[in-house]
Amino acid sequence: MEYQQLLIAFCFYSLFVHQSQLTYARKHLCTRDEAFYLLQLKQGLTVDKNAYYYGCDSEAEAKTLSWNATRDCCEWGGVTCNGLTGHVIGLDLSCSFLIGTINANNSLTKLGHLQRLNLALNVFNDFPLGNSISELSSLTHLNLSDSGIFNERKMIPPGLCKLSKLISLDLSGSYIQVGRTTFTSLLHNLTNLEVLLFDDVYASFELPKKFPSSLRKLSLQGTNMFGNITDSQLFRLPNLQVLGLGDNPSLTGTLPNFHWNFSKSVLELDFSYTGIFGKVPDSIGILRSLWRLNLFNCHLSGSIPESFGNLTTIRELILSGNNFTGNILSTISKLNKLVNLHLSSNHFRGSIPESIGNLTAIRELILSDNSFTGNVPSSIGKLNKLDSLSLSSNNFEGSIPDIFANFSELNSLDFHSNNFVGPFPYSIATLTHLDGLELQNNSLTGPLPSNISGFQNLFNLDLSFNYLTGATPPWLFQLPSLMSLSVQANKFTGELPNELNMSSSVPFIDISYNNLHGEIPYWMLFMSIDSLDLSHNFLTGFEKQVWHSEYLSYLNLENNLLQGPLHQSICDLINLAFLILAQNNFNGSIPDCLGNSNRLISILDLRMNNFHGEIPTFLSTGLQYLGLYGNQLRGQVPRSLVNCTSLVALDLGNNKFNDTFPIWLEKLPNLQVLILKSNLFHGPIGDLESEFPFPELRIFDLSFNGFTGTLSSNLFKSFRGMMDVDEGKAGISRSWNGTRRDYFYHVSLVIKGNEFDMRITSIMTSVDLSSNRFEGDIPISVGNLRSLVLLNLSHNSFRGHIPAEFTKLQQLEALDLSWNRLIGEIPGQLSSLTFLEVLNLSYNHLAGRIPIGKQFNTFPNDSYCGNPDLCGFPLSKECGNRNEHDDDDDSYFMSGFTWEAVAIGYGCGMIFGLLIGGLMFLLQKPKWYVKFAEDIAQQIAAKKRKRQKKRRQKRGLSMN
Repeated sequence: MEYQQLLIAFCFYSLFVHQSQLTYARKHLCTRDEAFYLLQLKQGLTVDKNAYYYGCDSEAEAKTLSWNATRDCCEWGGVTCNGLTGHVIGLDLSCSFLIGTINANNSLTKLGHLQRLNLALNVFNDFPLGNSISELSSLTHLNLSDSGIFNERKMIPPGLCKLSKLISLDLSGSYIQVGRTTFTSLLHNLTNLEVLLFDDVYASFELPKKFPSSLRKLSLQGTNMFGNITDSQLFRLPNLQVLGLGDNPSLTGTLPNFHWNFSKSVLELDFSYTGIFGKVPDSIGILRSLWRLNLFNCHLSGSIPESFGNLTTIRELILSGNNFTGNILSTISKLNKLVNLHLSSNHFRGSIPESIGNLTAIRELILSDNSFTGNVPSSIGKLNKLDSLSLSSNNFEGSIPDIFANFSELNSLDFHSNNFVGPFPYSIATLTHLDGLELQNNSLTGPLPSNISGFQNLFNLDLSFNYLTGATPPWLFQLPSLMSLSVQANKFTGELPNELNMSSSVPFIDISYNNLHGEIPYWMLFMSIDSLDLSHNFLTGFEKQVWHSEYLSYLNLENNLLQGPLHQSICDLINLAFLILAQNNFNGSIPDCLGNSNRLISILDLRMNNFHGEIPTFLSTGLQYLGLYGNQLRGQVPRSLVNCTSLVALDLGNNKFNDTFPIWLEKLPNLQVLILKSNLFHGPIGDLESEFPFPELRIFDLSFNGFTGTLSSNLFKSFRGMMDVDEGKAGISRSWNGTRRDYFYHVSLVIKGNEFDMRITSIMTSVDLSSNRFEGDIPISVGNLRSLVLLNLSHNSFRGHIPAEFTKLQQLEALDLSWNRLIGEIPGQLSSLTFLEVLNLSYNHLAGRIPIGKQFNTFPNDSYCGNPDLCGFPLSKECGNRNEHDDDDDSYFMSGFTWEAVAIGYGCGMIFGLLIGGLMFLLQKPKWYVKFAEDIAQQIAAKKRKRQKKRRQKRGLSMN
């Protein structure tokens, strides 16, 4: 009985277990062990929403958040199962905000039926599974693109080459590297491979010649491969549809003659940023299935073949950045499916044909930086799907047609740097989606519209360098999305708008070089402007202006009619980095706050005003330029400037500073420009303390002071800035916010006898010690300044010979040693200075023959006068001939006379110079000057009578 009961109980238990298994099978298709493996994978990774990739959809979610044991794993996010067996065959965790490492012993290797694995757009610290990736032997699709393997360049494991079933492999954008052996094995073993995407995988070896014939899509962009593409069999692959070799500048060769067996399926070719050269073959026209061709920034040349007209399916054609010539627009006009056409930066010429209106599908038409001419055809008005239109930097002329009323999708319009004339096209002002409008560098005339209906999304507006007239309409400053407004160098007149609707603010405003007058409007003083340039106008006032903006970092009011002292509120601009007030009528003292250590100011340009008093104490380590030239400042140079370790240029010229040479400036490591000219500095230079003083100095001007003593040879030994100049730089500048504006430092220099207010260029190197009382020999170390362009040591008391080491100054353009006490011959080696344009050796004690040849054949008499013992061309005095002439001026007695008194009589016309010098002092008539001039005149007359008497005596002897 008990046995029967046990048998019945066992039967019921068996039936229960079987029923339970059937119930689980109905609820969970996924097998228990594979669900467990997936949960283990989840536990080893972290979900971090900050790991979002821009390639992901904005609504992307962490797919592993839906993984839990109560649900069938086949229903989890990113999991795909076989509908019959329940095995996991697909795992897509792309864009899942995953961070971490998938180690070699991870449970992922146990998903033996996995065919598709997508881990793209996450952040992994290493190649997932490492060499154990080979255990996923069933994989046909593997995507690890943009998977953040960038802490260091990890190697692609060799085990990847064992996945012989792979059809698609995408490792692009993961910044890993592959060895040549591994890559060769991969191409040899993966015989089923159809898609191979290795963009930005570091593969610095020669482009392989053989690839699997099964390939449909191959992209090796940015791999650093090299070699000749002509030698590769890539163009013989029968199934290839997409080929991307771009961004590999060391790949060279020419485009092959395309064959029919290649052309049947090819859809996309990308050779951008490679070194391919030569012409585009006529056979390009047989690629009738081609929809994208990118030849951007290669080295291709010649004309584009007419066969381009056969590419009737093409949608994107990019030929920019080459040396193509001719005019292909009539041919391209046949390609009515074109969506993007980029022809910029070539040498295309000719006019735009009316047939351009056939491109009704086009969205981007970029023809900039070529040599196109003629008028803009009105047929462009048919291209109402345009998103971007650029005709900039060509030779288009005529008026801009008023055809934009129907361009409802236009975002960018760029017509800058052409020869367009006529009024501003009113229909442009109706474009509601436009975010960029650039019409600068043309000849547009007339006023701007007084009202507009569009521009609601305009981000950048540039109308500079035209001839636009009238007042600046208020809407310019009230566009809700505008970030940058540039209307400089026009003919706008009148006053700036006094009242505005302040619901918006333009961060960047440049209205310089116009004819605006009146006071700066009140709204500009407190609105959220980052950069304000009102320079080179006729603005007045300022002494009552109160600044409130906490955002302003760049303020340029140079060359206006502003006057009065600086209001103390200038110190409230806590973010001000650039303050440029040069060439106005400001007076009073410089506010002490401008030198405060907690300020961000780096550019302070107060040149050519009437500031007086002393320089404030400067403690800011960020100060880079201090321009105080042409004021009434007194006292000493504040020693606090030694704290300004970033200082690049210091211009204190033309003031009333009374000080000795600030030798402590030698410690400033970045100082390139030091100008102390036309002050009351005095005494010797002094002993240098640093082993390498003034290491970056390139402009050194101490002229018109009272410096004395000899020049130490060590002074010039460390001027590295004058020894090796980088000509690739445009100038000494400071960027505002890194991109929007460069401010180039200005100084006043005497260039070949004339004073200029000029921007400092990188090749400008100058030493001017003229009009002081230096004595002794000229240091031979000056000859080490191999990049020196200008050297002026005139009007001193230098003695000795002209250093032969000057022959090393091969960049020298102007050399002035006049009005010294130099002796000996002119070194003949100076004739090797082939750039020398100006030479002045007058009024010294030089003797002997003047060198001949090269530049010395171009210098006039004035270069040598006042040296009675010189002879030879260009002087009329021949060497070895003692005949004298009336125009030989041996009056060295003038050697101590100042440069100012004889500047107009520069050269041999000393009497004229004296007379003009006398006129300069006519009102005061100082007694010492009158007596000195009379003595000089008597000496000249006596010498002249003596020479005339000698000539009469010689003529009398010859007659006898």
